[in-house]
Amino acid sequence: MVQAPEDHDGNEGGGGDRVAAGRHTWDDGLIARRAHRWAGGRAAGRPARAVDAVGAGRPEEAAPGLSGGPAGFPGERTGRRAFGGPPYAVYEAGARSFATGTLRPRLEALRQLVGLSRSRLEGRTLAGAARVLDEADARARHPYGHTVVAVAGATGSGKSTLFNALAGAPLSEAGIRRPTTATPLACAWTDHADGLLDRLGIPAVDRRNPGYPYDPALRGLVLLDLPDHDSAAPGHRERVDRLLGLVDAVVWVVDPEKYADAVLHERYLRPLAGYAEVTFVVLNQVDRLPGEAADQVLDDLRRLLDEDGLALGEHGEPGAAVLALSALTGEGVGELREMLGRLTTECGAAERRLSADVDGTMTRLRPQYVADAGPVGLTGRARAEFEDRLAEAAGAAAAGRAAERAWLRDAEWACGTPWGRLRG
Repeated sequence: MVQAPEDHDGNEGGGGDRVAAGRHTWDDGLIARRAHRWAGGRAAGRPARAVDAVGAGRPEEAAPGLSGGPAGFPGERTGRRAFGGPPYAVYEAGARSFATGTLRPRLEALRQLVGLSRSRLEGRTLAGAARVLDEADARARHPYGHTVVAVAGATGSGKSTLFNALAGAPLSEAGIRRPTTATPLACAWTDHADGLLDRLGIPAVDRRNPGYPYDPALRGLVLLDLPDHDSAAPGHRERVDRLLGLVDAVVWVVDPEKYADAVLHERYLRPLAGYAEVTFVVLNQVDRLPGEAADQVLDDLRRLLDEDGLALGEHGEPGAAVLALSALTGEGVGELREMLGRLTTECGAAERRLSADVDGTMTRLRPQYVADAGPVGLTGRARAEFEDRLAEAAGAAAAGRAAERAWLRDAEWACGTPWGRLRG
């Protein structure tokens, strides 16, 4: 991992790079040396670039001699569409790692709990906790400055159109044929997302670059266009469910006709209510609603989300973002793009997602370790069951049958019966 930057002078043989006053170096082997060469200029005559300014999110003008491009996003001599920007070491050093926050001690505590419980609880009870720990380890192998956001929705909701609007190019096929999106499609505002996309199972043929010019506010964003979650095609729902368990955030796209669909609320939004801080719910196709109908539908959507237990991020409170837009006309798309830009800049979506995973796991495991507070003593059903088992252990049933036989014999001797008296 990249260490914290320090201001010092040195040479390569002594473990450091000689840099100009005021620059930073990262003791990270080959990556750091490449970062330094990139900052100081690898060829004579190429002006140096302010690495510290770029690492802090303040890109300067593109260096002369490169193919044209917006500030902070120079191209390459080969003409390939590239993002440029800060080198990999500089970029990751500026990204906040959840390993330094509150998540790491929680993961360690969960790991110890699972280790101590393996001989006391069934394997299937601890399977969910093991999956959370494995997912945290897998996510930690990739840059935390990259934020993976999935665009999910039902058939005909317009999620592919919204995906294209955010990407600034017609990357995903959108049409009247259903289902249109058969395989997940990725669009990355970074050149270093191959590892993440390999982990997600997105093949190279389904990876795209956003439209030019690139939006610097979205640098580090990896956007996925998922298949329809209600598709009748085999395998589509399985792909959606698998990717929803791996991404950092989700944009749920609903339309005015099916925003109250039971499948969406019962299968996804309600069980995923704990992930409100990394959830966006957008009402698409508002251009089809006349007058104040859009506000009425949006209010009803908020009511349904509240019934699902999904906290809404209103009045400064953390929670899910709910907004209305039209991917076809562009109305409201800019607001969503700004929200995604802030989420990517904060570099905290992965931490929030994994924290919600830990919360859900502890909620499911709590009954195994903590008894529910209730009235002291046995319940009526437990008392009856206890008395039956105690009587069986003490032999009360056999003793009762023996006493009954003895009583009948004594009664016959004392009083007799008509047949007994006749026989006597």
